Amino acid sequence: MYRIVGCATIIIQLLFSCGKKDAVSTAPSLPRPVKVVKVEALGSINRQYTGVVEATEFSVLAFRLPGTLKEMNVQTGQKVKKDQIIARLKPIDYQLQYETAQTNYQTAKSIYERTKRLLAANATAVQNLEIAEADYIRAASALNMSRRTLDYTILKAPFSGFIEQKYVDNFEEVQAGQAIVKLVNPEEVEIHFTLPEAGIPLLHIPCKIFVEFDSQGGKLFSAGIKEYIYASDGSGIPITLEITDDQFAPYRKNVFPGFSCKVTWVIDNMIAEKFIIPASALQTINGKEYVWLIEPSGFARRHQIQTSRLDGRILVESGLNSHDIIATAGLSSIREGQLVSMVQE
Repeated sequence: MYRIVGCATIIIQLLFSCGKKDAVSTAPSLPRPVKVVKVEALGSINRQYTGVVEATEFSVLAFRLPGTLKEMNVQTGQKVKKDQIIARLKPIDYQLQYETAQTNYQTAKSIYERTKRLLAANATAVQNLEIAEADYIRAASALNMSRRTLDYTILKAPFSGFIEQKYVDNFEEVQAGQAIVKLVNPEEVEIHFTLPEAGIPLLHIPCKIFVEFDSQGGKLFSAGIKEYIYASDGSGIPITLEITDDQFAPYRKNVFPGFSCKVTWVIDNMIAEKFIIPASALQTINGKEYVWLIEPSGFARRHQIQTSRLDGRILVESGLNSHDIIATAGLSSIREGQLVSMVQE
């Protein structure tokens, strides 16, 4: 009888043990805690560069002829009016050429007029008149050319402005096309600065640009890109900005070409509709990029995205929406469809 009771006890214990093991094996696993961040709160890009104010309208003036500089009538910073004489060359040689051409013209004109009278009196042939007329036309053309050449010894201002730079001094020998002065019109200005090559992605993202002039410390004026050029020598990208801020007008009189300024380039999620994500949130598999997207139900799902790089930061070009939640740590241990508990960074 004791054997029967002992066997029954052993069987009950075995049954209890099996039931306990089944209970443990079927218990649901706890959600895995992971750090996450909401896409809409991923921050912004703020870059600053040094710029310089340049005149929109300017001209580097030069003579069309070589010669000795006889007069230099302006100084750096001087205001000039349109058609004001900037400089003169010694005109001796060109004056002699003009006087010779003028004499030749008068002679050819007299011959031509006398030949016409002779032809009217049937005292000469038509052929002689044709020759005299051709000589007269050539002489007139040579006179006009020598007059223009003489005029080229005088350098005039093509518009009103001020002399920003003077390149030569009086009595110097100058060549045709050699820079004499730089004339600028200060009424309209633009901003020039160089964007480093690493900043190229900035050009393809909607942005806000602000300019702060040293002479107007603390005052920011909105600006827009007027033009830019891709440089092939690796020196960066020259960019020209124009002030678009209506509030700039009262301050314009205190901003002149040559002034330095600060250019602030701002990109944020509200402007760009693109997002910056932490490098720790990105996974690369077989050349494709993924993030772990955490669904509202708490389950993790691997999600492919398209990205670009800017200053070591990751810009999401496509694949994410505002308010999406992504994992930022422990990516290698997350499994597809795994239940997670979110820990905000």
